[in-house]
Amino acid sequence: MKSSTLRSFKIKHVLSGILVGVIAGGIIGILTSLLDNLFFLPPTIRGIIIGGIIGASIKLYEEFLFQAKFRKKSYPFLLVSRKILYVLTFSFWLILINTISAVIEHQYSFLQALQQTVFEGSFIRDIIIASILTLLIISIMQIRRLHRKGDLFYFITGKYSKPSEVKRIFLFLDLKSSTEIAEKLGNINYSNFLIDYYYDITEAILNSSAEIYQYVGDEIVLTWPFEKGIQNSNCINLYFDIKNTFELAKDTYISKYGVYPEFKAAVHGGMAVITWIGDIRKEIVFHGDVLNTTKRIQDECNKLDQSFLISQSLMEQIELPAYCKADYIEDIELRGKADKVKLYGLKFITD
Repeated sequence: MKSSTLRSFKIKHVLSGILVGVIAGGIIGILTSLLDNLFFLPPTIRGIIIGGIIGASIKLYEEFLFQAKFRKKSYPFLLVSRKILYVLTFSFWLILINTISAVIEHQYSFLQALQQTVFEGSFIRDIIIASILTLLIISIMQIRRLHRKGDLFYFITGKYSKPSEVKRIFLFLDLKSSTEIAEKLGNINYSNFLIDYYYDITEAILNSSAEIYQYVGDEIVLTWPFEKGIQNSNCINLYFDIKNTFELAKDTYISKYGVYPEFKAAVHGGMAVITWIGDIRKEIVFHGDVLNTTKRIQDECNKLDQSFLISQSLMEQIELPAYCKADYIEDIELRGKADKVKLYGLKFITD
């Protein structure tokens, strides 16, 4: 799904790639000047320019090609296509920039400079260095995609190595009638259905500044630091943005799968404990009553014939968007809790 929000998110990633490339290119330029016993400034400038272009190229290809167009391709296809595309791109820019540099520095003709760059210069060495740098950058990018934002930094710095209390908002979003849909579509088609479903909610997640905490089958758990979750009603807007997304995409899903996503959700906030767990496989997890309560509130959706439930304790701390209303449902005695929880159903005002 194309959107200004998604493009903006991707452009930020491209800019971060340029910054990393500039820093890495500058360092490599200084190192090559030492290896070739040259004055450091020209190789460093070339390194900065080439590094910036390489960083931009990697991010542009990753965000607008591989993640957007080729996201369902096999890993071997992605590996080979990445290598070919990157080597060709980097070869082109290395030759062009070094050739122009030789023209400026030595007053060569363009053909003389091109010949020197390819056959007499350090072209092969530079390609090898750029390829190794690219491999490292891609590896780090793929590792980051396997974890939530910030997890790699938290692991390196040791943050949350000991349990800490944080105030968070959690939203549990669960696909309705998932068993019936899975039986109707079959395993492979249902898996493709979920892939499209999760891909199409990306824009709304980015809009709301939510963090993806967990995928649990056809359920997704999203979270915010408390202040960020209530800011601009982010934790409520997310649900209705997703609802609107699938209303607009309804015909596409029905033509492709014969069904379209409908879901139930619950949102609640409070204190949670965050820490690293595991030895063979480490993961940052949240513990606490707030998660258990949110899940149990969501379990009440079907019983109460509601699509989106919010606890009174959270609703009292947030300004409802003008487009929605909150209807008191009832006080619910949730399993494992001594006190009853007041629940409200959120709906479009036009509903």
